Amino acid sequence: MIVPVAATIGTALLLAVLFYFLALLVTNQAVFVPLPSNTIEEMLKMANAGPDDVLFDLGSGDGRVVIAAAKKYGIRAVGIEKSKILAWLSKRAVMRNGVQDKVCIVNADFFRQDFSQATIVTTYLSRKMNRLLEPKLRSELRGGTRVVSADHTFKFPERARAKTGCFWTHLYII
Repeated sequence: MIVPVAATIGTALLLAVLFYFLALLVTNQAVFVPLPSNTIEEMLKMANAGPDDVLFDLGSGDGRVVIAAAKKYGIRAVGIEKSKILAWLSKRAVMRNGVQDKVCIVNADFFRQDFSQATIVTTYLSRKMNRLLEPKLRSELRGGTRVVSADHTFKFPERARAKTGCFWTHLYII
């Protein structure tokens, strides 16, 4: 029996994606799961985002948070993404959306970046990653900086919480 080339390529791609996610899970790294637009909107609303803010999105994935922040609120935004592929996709999305004057995508480990210029920090990370990140946020962010986390929680004193679909959104003020 001859298998069509498209089916063989499709199967190979599916296996490659599955092995990629398995490797991320085994090495305890974050897996990219895009946030729905209503959750992003709620996060930005909770942060009381405005044009004078500087937003840092940690683990920015495909850039949808920084793009939404720049388009709707005129925010200067920095997306920090460790994955080269996602950083590349984010940069392309930033160009397609015409917000390259407001958004910068950095391909780096956010644990090695300086967040001191942020007035808003957004995250959608695992609880373990949040625990590891908390001391860095507390030491680098200025008082009054808003940290908005989707789904998982920090130990920060929570100021507000909202539910959008299956996601919880939490606001913390440093």
